[in-house]
Amino acid sequence: MGNEATDPLMRIRRATPKDGPAVREFVFATLRSYGIEPEPDGLDADVMAFGTATDPRVLELVVELGGVAVGSLAIAPHGAATGHLSKFFMDARCRGRGFGRPLLARAVEEARALGYRRLVLETRSAFREACHLYESTGWERGPDLPPGSGPDRTYSLGLRANR
Repeated sequence: MGNEATDPLMRIRRATPKDGPAVREFVFATLRSYGIEPEPDGLDADVMAFGTATDPRVLELVVELGGVAVGSLAIAPHGAATGHLSKFFMDARCRGRGFGRPLLARAVEEARALGYRRLVLETRSAFREACHLYESTGWERGPDLPPGSGPDRTYSLGLRANR
């Protein structure tokens, strides 16, 4: 696809139930590293079921390195033609290695193929690298969310049909 990172052991694929434990481990470790306690019964309920989606409109992807999931991203329906991006995380050992950009690009391609015309997301300004990645790949920053709600920033991306 031309957007893969240069590590020959890196592969982006659909998530499976076997990916759930690894994804939970690095997502929760990342949140804790930012001083955020995971909420498995709240904001992070979707990570508890990661890899088990049966709805064909739900997209769950992982970055696999040496057979182990080291990155995650999910897109779920959020209205008629809008998808909600969430759980875009990378294991700390793999950050800065060029895996996030191709994962995000692959997710956008697949969301477009699923018929989504727009993607939206909420994130935290503390996730500076992710915010930079969104902004450098054409996502538009939306209104900030109220303090205390967890995420404090919004972004959206219009999806044009492939030419």
